[in-house]
Amino acid sequence: MSYMDIQKAYMQNSEEEIDLRDLFMALWNRKVMIIVITLVAALITGIFSKFVLSPVYHSKLNIVINMPETYTTKYGDYTLPITTNQQYINLITSSNIMVNTIRDMGYDAEVSIEDLRDRITVANPSTTTNTEQNSFEVKVAADNPEEAKRLAEALYENYIEFMDVMVVEGAIEYFYNDYSVKIRSLEVEKKTNEELLAKNEALLAETPQTINQKEALNEVKQIKTRDYVVLENIINPNYTKVENDIITIKQTINQIDNSIELYNQYLKELEEEKEQLASYYQTGDYETYGTDIINVVKTNVYLPSKPVAPTRKSSPNNMMNVVIGAVLGGMVSVMIALVQEYWFKKERE
Repeated sequence: MSYMDIQKAYMQNSEEEIDLRDLFMALWNRKVMIIVITLVAALITGIFSKFVLSPVYHSKLNIVINMPETYTTKYGDYTLPITTNQQYINLITSSNIMVNTIRDMGYDAEVSIEDLRDRITVANPSTTTNTEQNSFEVKVAADNPEEAKRLAEALYENYIEFMDVMVVEGAIEYFYNDYSVKIRSLEVEKKTNEELLAKNEALLAETPQTINQKEALNEVKQIKTRDYVVLENIINPNYTKVENDIITIKQTINQIDNSIELYNQYLKELEEEKEQLASYYQTGDYETYGTDIINVVKTNVYLPSKPVAPTRKSSPNNMMNVVIGAVLGGMVSVMIALVQEYWFKKERE
């Protein structure tokens, strides 16, 4: 290729390139269109945000949780299956709580469990300290301030109810099974001791209570009884030993009977707790349900301050939506202006 051909090709490419000045002039010539489209987009976005999008209001719950690892009760120590406060706060979105909250709020035909769960936000745990977090912020969303407040209150009440029932139910099952096993074990131990008692009583009946030393020594010809003071009747140590063993075995059986009686009393009380729990599940009346096994709420979960109705909505942000609409409208109008200037113009030429 000759030098003239290269120069000619370069000049053709230069003519085809878009000059910045031409670009600016193309936009300036269509500035009215760009401004109109931008304003219309901002206006439409603002109207949509103001009158179409449903407002969202958030009410906050600051829940303090300090659950122990073990509860000491009249039935013994109960080790909780959940080990961290974070796991306890995560239970606030469990299905049982969602169902009860939907019922209390009258959302039966409007809101599903998943919809309500999407309205609840648990703040991420703080990682600034090495100690376990015990204060948690929970946000609930609703269409109006009063509904947000009522939803927060209903959610917390159902959460406390669920926590109480969950821990008590676990403790009842644990202690009931534990004492049932202990009673069976004690019954086996009692039977073994009763068999041993019968053998010792039979042995005691065959064992002489006293020993005649004189007769015993006379049977041994090598020993001269005149050199010793010999008693005719002394207490048989074997008889005493067996007799003491019988007393010990009877005491053991008595202790086993007392333990079995106590454990049966515990089982009876736990069965009554089970009946109350079953009645609660049938009626759903938490106010009449009471138990003395474990009191979770009174000592370990509480709300420092009640939720309040929010004074302003969380979303949508009308101003931000207007700005976003204006930016998008400006971008679209610039694109339209460039297409009109270079694409359609080139086709006409």
